[in-house]
Amino acid sequence: MTLLGKSFTVIILVLSLTFMVLALAVNASHRNWRDMVMGPGGLKENIQTLESTNQQLRDARNDIQADLAREQAARRTALAALQTQYDQTNEELQKSQATVETLEAKNTVLSQTDLSRAQSLEELTAETAVLREQIRSEQKSRDDLFTQTLKLTDQMNELRGIVQIQRERNEQLLAQVTRYKEVVDSKGIDIHEPLDGAPPERNGTVLVINRPRKLVEVSIGYDDGLRKGHRLEVTRDGRYVGKLQVLQVEPDHAVASILSDYSQGIIKENDRVDTSID
Repeated sequence: MTLLGKSFTVIILVLSLTFMVLALAVNASHRNWRDMVMGPGGLKENIQTLESTNQQLRDARNDIQADLAREQAARRTALAALQTQYDQTNEELQKSQATVETLEAKNTVLSQTDLSRAQSLEELTAETAVLREQIRSEQKSRDDLFTQTLKLTDQMNELRGIVQIQRERNEQLLAQVTRYKEVVDSKGIDIHEPLDGAPPERNGTVLVINRPRKLVEVSIGYDDGLRKGHRLEVTRDGRYVGKLQVLQVEPDHAVASILSDYSQGIIKENDRVDTSID
């Protein structure tokens, strides 16, 4: 039962109680019931008035209930529309929430990716700085090498000029040597013969010793470039023994005297003799 119906019920109850009170009052006063009932302002008129009022109230209640029913129907329609709108809004909210969660997940992934890229960027920046330094160093080395190459090129060109000059000079000297050799050969000059009279570097052995006369025969002679007056050094096993002076020269041997002033031992056969000792 609605609030309006309850109100009408209370009103009817109040009117009934009022009517009962009036009846009791009439009975208590011992008045003429007919006059009290049928007379003007009597109970009948009052009852009719009350019934009319009750009917009006019932009509009003019915109108109000009809209005209430229409209002409730309208409210139900509005509530249904609101429920539908709520359901749609809730569905959209859930979709939006799912979208937000998806976007948050993507944002988390993007944040991690951004952090990783930032770290990679820092590493690449550091590596780029190192590479720049290496490039500068290599450029400096290249410039130094280029400068050195220019210097070496100049030196090489200069040396080529010198080599060309020396080559031409060498050709001239070769021509002169060829000419000198032709002249020496035509004159029968031995080019191996020392110009200062010193013997060429030769070595041999002691063949025969004549101690009373202090003479020795050695295994080198004229063909080896040995001449009269040349001196020979005598050694044995790397130890210096003495010195000889050539007296007579044959093609393959010579006779020399022992120089006592230089003697540091006794000369023996097969001792080594050299024209000079370094």
